[in-house]
Amino acid sequence: RAAVRRPARAMLIPGSTTVFFCRHGETDWNLGKRFQGRIDIPLNEAGGSQAEQLANALRSHDLAAVWASPLSRARNTAVAIAAAAGADLQVDARLLERDLGVMQGCVAEQIKTQYPQAWTAWKNQASFPADAKVEQGASVVQRVESALFDLAARYPGKTAAVVTHGAAMRCVLFRVVGTASITVLSVGPGRNWRVVGRCGYEAHLSGLRGLGYFKDADVNDWGEDLSSATVLLCRHGETDWNLDRKFQGTVDIPLNGLGRKQALMLSSALECKSVAAVWTSPLQRARETGEMISSRIGTPLQVDDRLRERDLGVMQGRNPTELREQFPSVIDAWVAQVPLPPEAHAESDHAVVARIEEALFDMAAAYPGKTVALVLHGASIRCLLKRAVGKTRIKTPKNVSLTTMAVGPGQRWKLLQVADSSHTPRMTKEELLHKLRGLSKL
Repeated sequence: RAAVRRPARAMLIPGSTTVFFCRHGETDWNLGKRFQGRIDIPLNEAGGSQAEQLANALRSHDLAAVWASPLSRARNTAVAIAAAAGADLQVDARLLERDLGVMQGCVAEQIKTQYPQAWTAWKNQASFPADAKVEQGASVVQRVESALFDLAARYPGKTAAVVTHGAAMRCVLFRVVGTASITVLSVGPGRNWRVVGRCGYEAHLSGLRGLGYFKDADVNDWGEDLSSATVLLCRHGETDWNLDRKFQGTVDIPLNGLGRKQALMLSSALECKSVAAVWTSPLQRARETGEMISSRIGTPLQVDDRLRERDLGVMQGRNPTELREQFPSVIDAWVAQVPLPPEAHAESDHAVVARIEEALFDMAAAYPGKTVALVLHGASIRCLLKRAVGKTRIKTPKNVSLTTMAVGPGQRWKLLQVADSSHTPRMTKEELLHKLRGLSKL
C-alpha cells in the first residue's frame, strides 16, 4: 500500500519536528457509531489490520519516538508502529481521548433525544453545558499541544509518531479524521505547529473500510468541517513612494521612518489576537513589517513569493499625474477599477488573485481553526477585494490596515471586515504637514 510521503524540506521550518499525528485503528464501537470517550474499548480485527498497515506506511520514516494515549485502542496501534520502526514507545496521559461525559456509550440518536443541548454543542464544536460533564475543547487542545511541544523539544529536527483519538484530534484540527488516518504536522521550534499536506491521509489503508465504504466519522454524527482559518491581511507600513504617490509594484522600496512606526503599531494590535503564524511577501517593505510583527509576538516568519506585489508595468515609478500625461488609458482603467489595458504591461487581476489564493488555501490547511497574519501590498489586496465585491467600487486599504477573512475549509474564502485602521492614531499636525508637502510635489 501507499507509503506516506516525507514532507518537502521547503515546507518545514528549520529545527521543527515532523509528527505523524495518527488516529487509532477501528473498534467495534467505531463500527457501531457509539461514542467511546474515556471508555477503554479495544481494537477489533479490522482495527488490528489497520494498525499494521499504518505501521507499514511509517516504517521507512526513521521514527525517533512513538507517543500514545494510554487507552488500549491507541496504545496497541502505537505498539505496532513502534515495533515496525524499531522506536521507543512512550505512553502519555495528555494524549487521552476527550472525556465525553454523558455522551459516552451512546449512539447519536440517544444523545439527540436525551441530551439535546449536548448534541447541539457537539455538532457545532461549541462549549458544552455543565450538566453534560464533557471536557471543554480548550482544555483538550491545551493538553494535546503540551505533549506535542514537549515531543518537539525532545526531538528537534527529527520525525516522530503520535497516536491519539478522534474527538481529541477534532478539537485540535477543527475537523474529523477517520480511523488509522495520518495528518502530518510540523511542530516547533517553540510553541507552534502547522499541518503539512492533507488532513486525514488514508491511502495506506486497504479493504472495504480502509477505502472509505465505511466511515465512523461522517457529517451526520460529527458535524460539519469547521477547520477554516482566520486570516488577517495586513498592508505593509508606509514608504517614501507611498508618500509621493508613486506606484511601486514590484520595485523593492523600503519602509520610511513613519512606516516603521506604523509596523510597530500593527505589531502591538496583533499581540492580543493569538496569531499562530506570520506569512509575508518577499519585498522589503512587507518583509520588514512582517519581521516586526514576528519579533513582537514570537511567531515564526515565512516568506512566500506568491504574496509579492502586483507587477504594475508602466505604472511603476510614476505618479497619477505622470500617468495621465504619458499613459492616459492606463490611469483611466485604474481609476475606473476595470482590467488594465495591454499597453500597461501589467500582471492581470486574475493572475494576482490565483497566486494569492493558492497561498491562502495552503495557509488555511496548515493552520486549521487558527489565526494567521499575512503581510502584503495595496494593489494585491485591491485585486482580492474586487474579486469579492464584483462591480462595487472599493478603496485601496491604508498602510498597516487589517482586512479579516475566513479561509477554508477547502478552496473558499469570505471577507469578514475590510481595512480596519482603528489601531493607528490620527496623524499629528507635523505628520499631516509632511503628507501635504508630499502631495504638493505632484
